[in-house]
Amino acid sequence: MKLLRGFPAMALSVVLLSIVGFFVSQESVGLLLVCGALAAMSWYITEGPRGRSLPRWTSNVLVLAVTINVFVDFFQHREDVLGVLGRFVVWLTLIKLYERKVSRDYAQLLSLSMLLMLIGAIRPGSLVFAAVLFVYAALGLYVLLLFQLYASYERAKEARLSSIPSEYRLTPSVRPIIGRGTALQFRALGSGIGIAGLVLSSFVFVIFPRGMGECLVRGLHVAQNLRVSGFVDEVNLTTGTRITDSRKAVLNLRLFDKDGRPVRFDQIRLRGAVLDAYESGGRWVSSPGRPQRVVTTQPAQFAPLGAVAAEPSSLSITQEIEMLSPSDTLFSANVPVSIATDEPRQLEVDPQTQTIKNVGGGRLWRYSIETQPAPSDATLANLAGAGGGGGGAGPGPSSDSRMALFDPRLQRLAREVITSFGVAAQAPREADERWRWNREAARRLTRHLQSGEFTYDTDLRDVTLATVGGRTVDPTVQFLFETKRGHCEYFASGLAALCDSIGIPVRLVAGYLAMEYDDASQQYVVRESNAHAWVEVQTGSNRWTTFDPSPPRRLEEIHGGSPSFADRLRWLFDRFEARWEVGFVAFDQNAQTRFVESFDRQWSPRLGGAWAAVREWAAALNRAFYLGPAGYIWMGIVGLALVIAVIALVKLMRRSLKTRMILRLAHFRGAEYQRMLRQLGFYLDMLNVLARAKRAKPMWQPPLAYAADLGRDRPRASQLVQRITSVFYAARYGQQRLTRDEVRRVGSDVRELASALSVKR
Repeated sequence: MKLLRGFPAMALSVVLLSIVGFFVSQESVGLLLVCGALAAMSWYITEGPRGRSLPRWTSNVLVLAVTINVFVDFFQHREDVLGVLGRFVVWLTLIKLYERKVSRDYAQLLSLSMLLMLIGAIRPGSLVFAAVLFVYAALGLYVLLLFQLYASYERAKEARLSSIPSEYRLTPSVRPIIGRGTALQFRALGSGIGIAGLVLSSFVFVIFPRGMGECLVRGLHVAQNLRVSGFVDEVNLTTGTRITDSRKAVLNLRLFDKDGRPVRFDQIRLRGAVLDAYESGGRWVSSPGRPQRVVTTQPAQFAPLGAVAAEPSSLSITQEIEMLSPSDTLFSANVPVSIATDEPRQLEVDPQTQTIKNVGGGRLWRYSIETQPAPSDATLANLAGAGGGGGGAGPGPSSDSRMALFDPRLQRLAREVITSFGVAAQAPREADERWRWNREAARRLTRHLQSGEFTYDTDLRDVTLATVGGRTVDPTVQFLFETKRGHCEYFASGLAALCDSIGIPVRLVAGYLAMEYDDASQQYVVRESNAHAWVEVQTGSNRWTTFDPSPPRRLEEIHGGSPSFADRLRWLFDRFEARWEVGFVAFDQNAQTRFVESFDRQWSPRLGGAWAAVREWAAALNRAFYLGPAGYIWMGIVGLALVIAVIALVKLMRRSLKTRMILRLAHFRGAEYQRMLRQLGFYLDMLNVLARAKRAKPMWQPPLAYAADLGRDRPRASQLVQRITSVFYAARYGQQRLTRDEVRRVGSDVRELASALSVKR
């Protein structure tokens, strides 16, 4: 049978897809290449010209070895239970692929493949995994249905072989009989089940949002040994000795001036986290316990981030951000004064740092922020709150070091640098003079770090922290005086340490440096590799000025390179992946509520408008024909008649199509075809009567042979079936034209058959 000959190859395709899907979810390219190659080779070895397969004892030994290995794998990766289970299933699958396969083995392979996809689907799925899962679902449904047909066919073959006497076993058994139109019926059944499954899965997806059972699998993830570039809300100089660049796009940024025209700058620093506490050992964090302001947004309205709405500025810039990767941190260039979202949200704003976080639940994928590059003192005071001032606003230098680095070389180096540029070594006592001195001293210290004495490097695996007097040297101090190599976090931390040593209030900022501009879409493309750290120095009561000590040329090389063709493809892919994240992966209870509300907002007015349009149309039609009050009754009657006519037409078309298929009239044309449709419907009626009486004629059995079998317990029905069949043979194959009396008589025989079998015609 042609339909079954392709089953082994399609079953292997499903198994390969499951292996690919699992390793895609694990992000394990190496194991994918190895296991995928082994699985593909199994087809040539087991189904090739020689047809070799593993002996049963060999496969049992391999299964035992894999079972022992799973315990070893578990003790090595206790935090990754799903990965251990998945790899165990993969090895079992590979062993089964190299065995001799019968129906039971194919059933086991298909079960293992479904288990692999289930394990892969538990993790947050990427767009690539989603594509593999979609193909697997469609092909897997077809193969599962095909397996049922294959298994039944194999059982029928075995039953026929066993029925042959042992002395005649050399004679090949007769193949099982297959009904007509099997391929068409099989595809129709598969399509129907697929559509029903799609509808049911969509219903389940909407009714049962993501998040259920989250606690059962929380923490089951693979720990990463290397740090990948990207935004983090803290800085630890002792980790990430090697930063691997990732070209994955995380957000798109558009800038507009106050008149709505696109704006472009050479570079944009997007602030994400402000870190103002330095812990010994090279770790920057945000100070805990600061009061936060909660801001509630409404669609299409800008909500002020300060105590009141900020005063307008002619230099205002509106930034529109489209997130391509989920993050609860909202990024902003310059000083944010107001924010707008597509849906109501609760946001948490830190008045001292002007950083924003999403705390209302659910992912925020689009938002707009109004910023001011040069805000007034009144605007800054409004954002900081009443009486808000930054630390270190006093007239003299701070006597208490924030970074707690008591290395005397820091202050000595800082004063040597600033005095070499003609800046006073001590801060003035007057407030205004103090702010200017802070700005000028920070500028000179920044130039020192950019002078070429320090090297920008993202690979510091050969750097180890020195030990002096039994104590480990702080990584920032070692960077400034020993290694003089590091990435942006080291440069920023070094500048902060120098500023702090001479009493300048300073804090470290983590975010992104946007330099890649797409002219076609007039937006910046920000990637994970654009993550950056810099410094802010206090230069006013509520004013902080940005200083970036990283070498500008290296920043241009890292962040400002022209996007390659692969980068553009990756950007397009990331946009699609973001849509997948928004619409499917992040569809939790909050998203479900928003979906229902948006559905109600969109469709309720549409349905109401459609009903009002129908009523208006009916009233206009009534007025046009002067029907009066009774006109609506007449229109109802006409509408009912049209509905009945449509139903009758559909039933007639279905009957004609069924007659055409069962009686095989496809090769007839014109008047002959119409005559056959009109005259041979009685045979279809006879088959329907037999089916309702639960005596349906098998498709493989000729009608007269069936009538003979029916005569054993229903002699009268057998006679009627023989008589009806004889008329059918004469008209269908003998090309005999039936008269009206003959059609009437055979119709009467069908009604009598229904009565004899006690069914309604």
